[in-house]
Formats: sequence, C-alpha cells, structure tokens
Amino acid sequence: MTTPRILIADDSPVVVTMLSKMLAEAGFGVAEARDGMEAVQKAMTEDVDLVILDVMMPRLNGYQVCRLLRSEPATRDLPVVILTNRDQAGDRFWGLQTGADHYLTKDAPPSELLDLVKRVLSASPRPARPPRPAAAAPPVDLLSRVNDLLDRKLYEATILSEIGRVARSLVQPEETFLSVMGLVGRVVDYTVGGMAFLDVDALDMVMHLARPVSPQAVEEAKARLQEAATRDHGGPFTSVRTHVVGPPAGSAGAPEAALGAFACFQVVTHQAVAGILAVGGGAVGRLEPDTERFLVTVANLAHIVVENSRLFERVQNLSMRDSLTELYNHRHSIDLVSNEVQRMGRYQENFSVLMIDVDHFKDINDRHGHPAGDAVLRELAQIIKDTLRTVDAVGRYGGEEFIAILPHTAYDEARLTAERVRVRVASRGFRAGMTPPIPVTVSVGVATYPSEKVDSANTLIREADLALYRAKQGGRNRVA
Repeated sequence: MTTPRILIADDSPVVVTMLSKMLAEAGFGVAEARDGMEAVQKAMTEDVDLVILDVMMPRLNGYQVCRLLRSEPATRDLPVVILTNRDQAGDRFWGLQTGADHYLTKDAPPSELLDLVKRVLSASPRPARPPRPAAAAPPVDLLSRVNDLLDRKLYEATILSEIGRVARSLVQPEETFLSVMGLVGRVVDYTVGGMAFLDVDALDMVMHLARPVSPQAVEEAKARLQEAATRDHGGPFTSVRTHVVGPPAGSAGAPEAALGAFACFQVVTHQAVAGILAVGGGAVGRLEPDTERFLVTVANLAHIVVENSRLFERVQNLSMRDSLTELYNHRHSIDLVSNEVQRMGRYQENFSVLMIDVDHFKDINDRHGHPAGDAVLRELAQIIKDTLRTVDAVGRYGGEEFIAILPHTAYDEARLTAERVRVRVASRGFRAGMTPPIPVTVSVGVATYPSEKVDSANTLIREADLALYRAKQGGRNRVA
C-alpha cells in the first residue's frame, strides 16, 4: 500500500518543520513549499494526497493557491486544509469560498490537525488522477496559468459588477432586461436569450433576439423555455405571457434558420425555482464547465435585477393608477396636464383636454347596484382608450368623471374626438352581470391650450370643467 503524501505550504520554517515532523512520525510522506507559487507547482507535478496551506504566503496567498488548484483537472479533487493565525468569520468564509475542504487555526492543538488529516484521507480513497505535467515544466507555464485564472476571475467580477450597476439605474423593465442580456452576451454568444419569471400560477417570459432568426427558431425557444418552466414549477400555468424584443435595429444578414443548442439555468429562492435564464444558439453547445458554473451565478443576479425593476414599475403603476379602471389616477392626470403645458409652451403647439362625465350615473347605481356601476366605469374606460390615439392619455378624474389629454391637438380636432367618444358610448349597450343592456351616455367639455382665458394647467382644466357644465346644462349627451 502506497504511503499517503502530504504537501505543507507555509513561509514559516518553524511551522513547516514542526508539521513535517509530526506527520512523518505518524507514517505519512511529506513535501514542503515555502511560498504559494512553489505550492502550486509541487501540487501539480508531484504525487501528493492532501495539501495544507497557510493563508499568508509570498507570491500567492493560500486562497489564490486553493482557487488555482480547484481550476485544474489534475488537482481539483485534491483535499485542501487552510491554516490561519486568526479565527475570524471572513477568513473562514473565503477559505471555504475558494474551495478549501477544511479550515483550522494555528493555535489549535497539533493533534487536532493530525486527526483531521487521518479523517480526510480515510474518508477519501485515493482517486485515479489525470496525468500530471512533467516536473521540469517551465515556471512561465505556471505563471501563465495563474494569470489566466486571475484574468478570468477579474472578468467574472466585472460582469457581476456591471449587472449590479444596472440594478442601481432603476430604468424601465425592458431596458433593464436588455442591459442584463447584453452582459450575458459577453459570457456566451447566444442567438436567442430569455428569462422566465415563475409565479404561483402565472409564467412571464421575455425573449431577446441578439440577431435575425427565423420565426420557427423563436417559437422553438419559447416552447423550450416554457417546457423547462412548467417542469420546474411542477405543473402547467393558468396564465402564460411572452414578450419578444429585437433583433437590434439595422441587423444585417439572412435570419438564422435553426435555434441550435439550448441551455437553461435555474434561479432558486426559498428552495423553489423562481426563474430561469435561457440561452440558445450554436455557441451554447460549446460551453465550458467553468462558463456554465458562472452562468448559474449570472442567472441568479440577473433575475434579481430584472425582477426588482418589474416590481419597481408595479409600485409606480400602483401610485399613479386607478385601481378600478386601471387608468391614470387624479393626481397623475394633473401632473400629465402640467407637463404638457410646459412641453407645448416650449414648442408653441396646441394641446387639448376633454372632460368626460357619465350622465345620470347615480340612477345607474340606484337601479342596478354599485357593482353594475363599477362595470360601466370599467367598460367606459376601455371605450375611451380605444377611441383615442396611442399618444393620448386618459385618467379617471374622480367618481364617474374622466379626463383625456390630447397632445398636438387643436380645438376643432379635439371636438371631433370628443364627438367620436360620445357617439360610441351612446351606441353601446353596457352589460353588467345578468342585467339587460344598460343605456349610457356621456357629456364632454373641451378646452385647448393656449387659448383665450387658458394660459396654465389650472386655467385649462377650469375651462374644460366649465365646458362640461355647459354640456350638462344643454341637455346632456353632447359636446361643448
């Protein structure tokens, strides 16, 4: 039976001599190193079964040595014990984070280290190891490997730092997603990338096309991401939403016909899968193990950043949306009018406001009940939105009154828009539950900035209110 051999790396001759004597008397072979570079070289070129590393050593410290050993196929399974002068949480954390199997302080009794060595070696039968480099391998080769490792770690830290910077920018979710996927693209050259957000019964997927790709490949990526999410969720979702972004404007070349390889990286929180980062494309099939491990870390951080942006948008929406109609609330509607006055004032253009009020709304509530009245308001909100342009905004001003904000719109054009709203409402039979269709009409007041008596946001809203009052006084179901 071959005698186990232990490598001791410490820049203190006293410590090396003491440990070597103790281990030799216990029947172990011993190799010695006086700095981190020598420790790496001997671990890679000599036949050793366990490494004992001091933290503070010249050229490379114990953490760097341990990380380097873990990165090499010939030494990645070699047991490592870290020794340090201090028993501090930070030392223990970094020792284990860099891949050490055990951690001891130098003030522990020597018998404790000896017992640990025996335990580790008896619990870990000597594995068959890949061929080692020749003992005469030039030092520059080792230095090259050290530099490659440090460069890779610096690169990974830069990617994670950039994702963290995106988190601090608090931009819209789509911008956040594109920024994060751009950083993922620096790790792996994907064609189709995406993120899935798993809720109790809902699945949201956002896909990014890094370059032109065929519709069939996009559908395949969506299907594979949904399949992975459903499998990780433990069953189908009652709601699935997908948003596809890209490819970038001006992308040249024929669309890629096939998706190629596809890989998913789970995001686990509270012992449940909360999200997935997915990448597809030819390069995905050639991912190295180190890159795959790094993508797991990227997936977790990317999910947190994008999800926080989504949550921030939801909170913003809650603060400026009416809960019943999902239109802008009163306060945000006033802010929009004020902003438009400032903007149109700079460009010397018109914009108009419509004040829309439901005629005899109290009668609807009294005759059909408040749930029916709520249903009417929701349906009316949708009619107004469908009648307006995409550049227009609409809010619930209060109760049964709505406000529509029409940029770049003069008075005559605004009256035509108001009339379209009035006609569509009057011709619609509103349904609420099992009741027969409820006839509904609206009165609309129109005002335009700038105009006589209108030189501010307050006077604009006041004139729209007065016009609405005239429409009511004139018999309702009309525009004034």
